[in-house]
Order: sequence, then C-alpha cells, then structure tokens
Amino acid sequence: MIIIKPDWVSHADRTQDAKNKKPCIYSIDVHPDGERLATGSLDGTVKIWNTKPIFNEDAQKDPNCHKLLCTMTMHNGAVLCVRWSNEGGRYLASSSDNDNVIIIWERDRNATTGSVFGSSDVNHEAWRPVKYLRGHDSDVQDLAWSADNKYLASCGVDGFVIVWSGTTFEQITKIDQHSDFVKGVTWDPAGKFLASQSDDKMVKVFRTSDWGLETDLISPFINAPGTTLFRRLSWSPDGANIAAANAVNGIQCIAAIINRDDWNADVSLVGHQLPIEVTAYNPKMFYVKRDETSDKALATICALGSQDRSISIWVTQFNRPVCVAADIFDNNVYDLAWSPDGKSLFACSQDGTVACLLLDTELSDVAPDDVIYKELTKYGYGRKNTQLPETPSQLELEEDYAIVSKASTSKRLAELMTGNTSIETSSSPTLKHAVVDVTMMEAEPQAPTTTTTTTSTTTTTTNKITSSSNAPTLKATDQKITILKNGKKRIQPMMLSSGSSSSLTSSTSTSSATGTAPSHTASSTNHHATATMASRPTHLQLTAYDDPVIPTSGIATTAIGNKRKKEDANEDQVEGGNKSARTRPEWLDSAVVPPVVQKSQVKMGVPKVKSILSAKLNANDPTVVVECHNAPSLQDPSVHVRTKIIANKQGVVLWKDYLPSAATLMTGNHLYTVIACEDGSLVMYSATGRRLLPPIILESTAVVLQCSAQWLICLTATGLAYTWDVVNMKSMLDGISIAPILQVAKLTEGSTHKAPRIKDVRIQKNGIPILITSLQQAFVYHLDMKVWVRISDAWYILSEFWGSGLQPNMSSAENPLGWLSSRMTLHGNGVDPTTKLILDMANTDESTTAVITISHIETQLAVAALLDSPNEYSDWMMYYARKLSEENAQDKVQELCRWLMGPPFATSEFAQWEPTIMGTLTKNDILKQILPVLAQNRQLQRIVTEIKSYI
Repeated sequence: MIIIKPDWVSHADRTQDAKNKKPCIYSIDVHPDGERLATGSLDGTVKIWNTKPIFNEDAQKDPNCHKLLCTMTMHNGAVLCVRWSNEGGRYLASSSDNDNVIIIWERDRNATTGSVFGSSDVNHEAWRPVKYLRGHDSDVQDLAWSADNKYLASCGVDGFVIVWSGTTFEQITKIDQHSDFVKGVTWDPAGKFLASQSDDKMVKVFRTSDWGLETDLISPFINAPGTTLFRRLSWSPDGANIAAANAVNGIQCIAAIINRDDWNADVSLVGHQLPIEVTAYNPKMFYVKRDETSDKALATICALGSQDRSISIWVTQFNRPVCVAADIFDNNVYDLAWSPDGKSLFACSQDGTVACLLLDTELSDVAPDDVIYKELTKYGYGRKNTQLPETPSQLELEEDYAIVSKASTSKRLAELMTGNTSIETSSSPTLKHAVVDVTMMEAEPQAPTTTTTTTSTTTTTTNKITSSSNAPTLKATDQKITILKNGKKRIQPMMLSSGSSSSLTSSTSTSSATGTAPSHTASSTNHHATATMASRPTHLQLTAYDDPVIPTSGIATTAIGNKRKKEDANEDQVEGGNKSARTRPEWLDSAVVPPVVQKSQVKMGVPKVKSILSAKLNANDPTVVVECHNAPSLQDPSVHVRTKIIANKQGVVLWKDYLPSAATLMTGNHLYTVIACEDGSLVMYSATGRRLLPPIILESTAVVLQCSAQWLICLTATGLAYTWDVVNMKSMLDGISIAPILQVAKLTEGSTHKAPRIKDVRIQKNGIPILITSLQQAFVYHLDMKVWVRISDAWYILSEFWGSGLQPNMSSAENPLGWLSSRMTLHGNGVDPTTKLILDMANTDESTTAVITISHIETQLAVAALLDSPNEYSDWMMYYARKLSEENAQDKVQELCRWLMGPPFATSEFAQWEPTIMGTLTKNDILKQILPVLAQNRQLQRIVTEIKSYI
C-alpha cells in the first residue's frame, strides 16, 4: 500500500500564509471516469481536481497539467456532501448546511473559463448549476445516487429522507420514519431497497416499490455515542450486506455488517478506538486467497474511516483488516471514496487535507462485472416489476379478477358470433385520434338554413334526421332527383344535419282562431328539436336572435372584461354589437332590449319576435300543440291584442289566454307551460291553462328557457341564470351571473369582446344546470360551494378516456357524463386554446398522458357525484382503480381504500365520513369491487391485504 497526501488539494486560499488553518473538507468523491475528484468544504465551495497529478509525479511537475479544474461557489454554507452520478458522471450533486439546498451541477462545454471572483483560483472547466432541489428544512447531511441514476436520495438534520427523480429532479417521496437527525443514506445495487442511518440509533430499510418500511435495526446502535457528524453507511456491490457506521459491541466501537437475507447484524468489524464516521464498500469484487493452500474466492472490500484519525480496509475472507493507515490525518476522517477501478481509496479529514491509498498490489485480481451482475440477480436485479405474492388472499383476489375478466370476454365473443353487437365509442382513443377530433371541430360548418311559408291551415310536415350519439356522421333523409337534358342526374338533398341522438322537426303551423293571419316569408323555419333525454325540453326551439346574430349552434355573447389593459386603448367602444345596418324582415321585429343590458358586463343575443311560436310540449300526448300568436305589427298602436296563447288538440281549442307583451320563447311538459315575453316577464300555466303564478318579472329579456320535469332554467340577456322548482314553487339559482364561464377574467377592462358562445343548456334531474360553450367547455353550478365549476374541457384531450360517450342502449338522462362526452366530441366551432398547449406537452414529456388520464378520471368521479349519476360513478371508479394499479400510484391507492373503508381509518382526515355516496352507493361495496383490480399489481398487495383484513 502506498499513501499519497497531495498538499495542493486544499480549500485554503493560496494567497494567505500556508501556516493558516485549512478549512475542513467534509466530503470527497471520484468521478466515474477516474480523472476528476470533487471535494466539499467548510468554506462553502465545491472544487473539482485533476487526479492525474496525484497518480503521476511527472504530471504533477508539468505546468501545463492543471491541478484545480473548477471552483463552484453557489452554496451559502459549508458543503457537507458531494456525489457524482453513476455511469457517465454527467451530474455532480452537492448539499449544504446553511441554505438547506441541493445543487445539481453539469459541465458547460460552451462556456468560457476564467478566474473565480474574489479568489486566486482559475477555472479550466466550466460547471453550471442546472437544478436547485429544495425540500429539506435544515442541513442536508448525505446524498446517494441509485445504481441506474433513476433516483437521488438525500437526508438531513430535519429527520427526513427525500427521494428525487434522477432525470427531472422532481421530488418523488418524502420519508418521515426517523425521529432524529438522519446522517447517512445508501442504495441497494439491485434497486430494491434504500437504507438510512440516524441519530435515533436505527438503520431503516425502505422498499423502492412503495417506499414503505421493510425493516429497522436497533441492537448494534443502542449504546452508540451521538458525537459523530456523519453516519455514512454503504451497501456491498453484490447486494448482500450493509456496512453501518457508529455501531457498538460492548465497549468497542465497530462497524456493523447487516445481512440482507435476515436483516441481522451478526458480523462486527472491530479495531477502531473511537466512533466510525463513514463506511465505503469497494465498487469492485476481487478474488483473494485465505492462505497459500486455499483456492481463490470471491470477496468484497470495505473501508472504514474513524474519529481516531485512521482508516482500515477489510476483506470478507479475513477476520482482521488487511491494512490500517493510522495517524495519516490530524483530525477525524469524514468521507471515503473508491476509484472506479477499485484500486485506489481517497479520504478527507476535518484537518482540511486529502489522502490517497494505492492498493495495486493488495487488490490485483479484479472480478469481471458480469460476476457482480450474476450475484445481484439473486436479489431480483434486472427483473423489474417482478414480485411474489405474499399472502393467500392476494392469489384469491387475482383469481377473482381473472374469473370476472374471462366472463366478460366470453360474453363479448358470444355477441360477436351472434351478431348482437352495437357500435360503441372507444374508451381509449389514441393521441392521433384526439388530434383528428380537434381538426373536425374546428372545421365544423354552420347548419344550413331553409325557407318555409306560414299558411292558414293547421298542418305539420315532419322530416326527422337522426344520427348516432357516438360519431359525427352526416345523413340526408330525403332528396330531390332531377334528370337534366344531357341525361345527368342532379340530386338536391332536402336537409343535412349533424347531431347527437336528436330529431329535427320542420313545422308549418297556422291558427284555428277567427280571421286569417297574413302570409310572411321566414328567413328561418320554426324548427323543433325532440330530445331523447328527460333533462331536455320536449321541443327546443331553434330561435332567431338579435345582434350579435348566431347560428343554431349557440347564442353569441359579448362581454366586458375584468383584466386591466396593458396600455391605454382607443376610448371608442362598441356598444350593442355591429354598427352595420341590418335589413329587418316585415314579419319579424327585433325584441326591445332593456337599457340595463347595454350597461351589463355580459350581453347575450336576444330572440327575435316571430309571428307564431308552435310546439308540442306534452310528451304524453303529442297531439296537443301550444301556439303563441304575436301581433302582425307591434309598432301599430291600433292593434290592441298583442299576443294570443292557444292550446289545441287536433283542431279543438283546449285553452287560450292573452298577453300584453310579445312572446319570444316557450317551453313546457305535461306538468306546465312557460312563456317568456319581450318585456322580461315569464308566465306559467298548468296543463289545463290555469295560471300558476302572477307573471315573474326578470331584470332583462329571457334568451334561454328550458325545462326538465319540475325544473325550469332561464338565462337572461344580462347573463344571469335562474332555476326554479315549478311544482313546489321554490328557487334554486336566483340570478347567478354566467360571466365567469365566459372568461371575463381574461378580457381587458372596459372594452367589449366576443365571448364564447353558449352552445347548449341542460338541467339535470337533481336541478343542477349544465352549460356548454363553443370552446368545448362544460360548466355546472355547485350549489353547496356557490361557484361555477368546469366539469369538462379540451385540456383532457390526451386522456385515454376522452370521447367515451353514450352507447346506443344508454339513456342520456341516467348517464349525463356519457351525453356530455358525446356532446363535447361532436359539436363545437371553437376549440379551447389550451388544446395546443397540452398536445405540445405530450410531445416533450412521455408521462403527460398518464397524468392527464388520472386527472380526467378523478374529475369524472367528482362530476358523477355532483350530477347524481351512481351508475357512471361506479364505472369510473373501476377505470380509476385500473389506472392507479397500472401506474403503481400507491399513495392514492391507500388514500382511496381508506376513504372507502371508513372505520377504523375514519380519523380526523375523514371526520365527516359517510357510508354511502349519493345515498345509493355503499362505499364498502365499491371497495370490494375494486380490490381485485388493484391486486393485479403485486406491488400494491400489502395495501390490498391490509384493507381486505378489515372487510
């Protein structure tokens, strides 16, 4: 053994007297290429040294061979640890005791070199900080890279062990299992465990599969002194043993060798007089002979550094150290580092010096790396995601899931063989499909308009057009074929439509009252939409609206923003929409817009006044037709009768009434009929025409009026939403502004902007309104929290479940999420601008899809509960369990299972725990359903087994 102490490896300022005390060096590490040496010191600097002058005397004398390569000065306190990443050594991690931060350094080959500010040192290599890892609350004592560089572990005086990603450097987990300062960490080279040592006199071993505690060892450390600055432990390269520092056997200070097979410390390395600060296993394995007569055997080498200022080197084949270097330092030994070839050992001390022990003669027969890999395979090295079942219940759950999956597959095959199949929307669209969907929505054309004439006979001609709720198909129901002179055919379709399980009805209606209504030419027919869902009105009128003019796809809206302008803009503002003159048809009057609308932050398009409104509102009796006849000219003072309401059945008048203001909207069902008037009033009738209430007076004209069972929803021109329980005469929403869903927070203050269109309005069976905008966003009002919540948007377009809408045999009333998904996928002239952002993210980060999918499912679960859809909630919970199992999201799995289990886990975290969801689903039943799904990932089996034991 040769001992070298290069006096030039020091953190002392070269300009000062050499007799001055050198700053303590707390940590040392050798680069994987063996050509660089990093040190961290009390002076707050990290220095990188050239190892060639240490090993070669000629290089040391060569003035062109630079000894100090770089000095890094970004830490604000003493540097306690430096560690190179494995393999290529791309990164250097350093930690400090004052700023509590970990800095990740990377070499910058493009930067220029030069002198260090405030120092005589010259940088011949440029190293720049690329990441600052903040998570500890106090001194960061030790660092360790996993063998594959997948993780970086850190520990500190705050008692935490933190695991960071070795690629993104995001915090993966924070382990709080120690009760005192944690002073050492090390990784299992097989990648299965992480070990740490603390002043609580314990060594704890954690599983990398779930970061749970595998075992803890106390006995060798019970009487250990608390005087060591570090407790740096080390794992042998074959994965069989851990060498733990600062252990005690009787009165002897020892290093405890912990056996991986049973986690017992049966072997002690005895000889040092004072506590051991650091242990370091040689990264190589060697062939050694016990004596001259024995054969060579495979052995590991372990070095110890102590407070007695000495270093000892041990070989597993001998019960005594093969060599001891005593009194090579004037103070404690703080860190040890082996060279990559395993033949040199570097050490640093509190006295501010560094020593190098050359062991070429003693360690000459190096074992190939393949031998080490073969030893590691005993502990699962290279077999990722392989885990054995630990309990019989794990196998039972896997068998249960296999039976259910097989039954489902058999049923599907039987349907395919018999032809009893239905077209279903894929629940797992690919990213490519998602992009295509966006393109289709951006290019969706406006619905064509037709022209009809209103006559004096009560006749109705209906052309029904239906399309699947799962695919945006276009379908012509009727066409006109003309043979031209040249023999060619000209085919003229009567109507084209794109919709979601809807029927469009074109009606021509007349009055049965005395007198003949004049004929008028309409620019838009009286279309009615017959919806299949219970939460849609029986007939939704496609109404012509005042400026801003809208297509049938939605209500155009303008809004004044809240956001301050970046700079002063032109004071001229647009009031009331377009300035260009409009030609008004003779039969159509524009509704009078109240002055309050002009001053409102939100201005919605107001319905035009038609001569006749007609609808079949009673689904139980489709022969009953309700008609609203507005006066031919509302500007003529000689006309005394403004509006007449008539309900007739096959030409027989059932009831009628007169109103002083023109009717603009109408809705109803078998329980009631509601008329919205130009003056902002609502008139409610029973099925027999009895007035249920005096006219309701709103602040402005109604622009949307829809109903579902006893629920009625109304949107006004100023953007206020009202909902009522008509049967029980109760209010749910009393003038709630829809400005938040129109993105007014993004708009500049004081100016008028085109806001997103309101494309659809729906009221759920529990009275909760749903609004859909042209940006593929859907909103509901949370009654308990008194806010609008966004329940769907194009941000989730990357989700594996985006676009999974209604299946043909599903009711949209009972499956609002399926209806919503179909509606969002098939319709929309606009696209949320965040769509491009999320697609760009997917191209740069492979994990984006998985993260977005889980977020999407969690949102769907919350929405299903909000909309009172228990069937869909159960389905999404199964999807959620499957995805969590696939992603091995152990924290979320544990939280979910405990929430569903309740007692004995119903602690303060679940203080308001209820046994059911929506009053119909039992949480324990849901838990029983998802446990077999979760059990498919054996890394979750401990969580699953624990929960199953309480059921």
